[in-house]
Amino acid sequence: MDLLTTILVCSLYASDDAVVRAIAEGPSGSNPYLIFNPAIDPRDTPPPPKSEKEAISRAADIAAQGGRPLLGLLELPPSWLDAFGQPLASAFDPCTNIAIGTAMLSEFDRECAPKALPHGDWARRLERTNRRACVLHKYEAAIGSVDFAEASELELSAQRPERPSIEDAPIFALPSPRTWGPDQLLVPMPIAMAPLAIPRARMP
Repeated sequence: MDLLTTILVCSLYASDDAVVRAIAEGPSGSNPYLIFNPAIDPRDTPPPPKSEKEAISRAADIAAQGGRPLLGLLELPPSWLDAFGQPLASAFDPCTNIAIGTAMLSEFDRECAPKALPHGDWARRLERTNRRACVLHKYEAAIGSVDFAEASELELSAQRPERPSIEDAPIFALPSPRTWGPDQLLVPMPIAMAPLAIPRARMP
């Protein structure tokens, strides 16, 4: 999986890909099978699962014990999967995980948007920094993970440019069949490719 390409293809948070990448590379360590239980000490966390099957089993065990596990690249709570009508397993599909997480980031960004646009380069940079911090803190509060925003901001500060490889995008290299997500066609290919029927103007 090429993480940056997956973000470019699957993210619904168009205004700030750097934040999405910082979350995926920072708190979750680029691990699509991440299972994190914020209710226990991170030092007591067992090694991360190495497969979707193992991740689903561990998430189900935590939930059965009354826990609220955070899942996959963007640390999704199960309630977000329910809100989008997706099963638990979809949290471990990188594209679906990013699509759901970034849909929530977009909502938080809307809440954090300034009432008036700033003027001048310095004011715009300051507004962007404050807006990022606001979005990350809202995300942290929503998922209930202490120090999430701080870890993401630290990752942002250390971020280096990377070049995506479009051939590694999930739309070309599906790990498994996917029926939901922004990289899926909304209508069947023959309909999508068909020329538009333009009605002829009636003669008066």
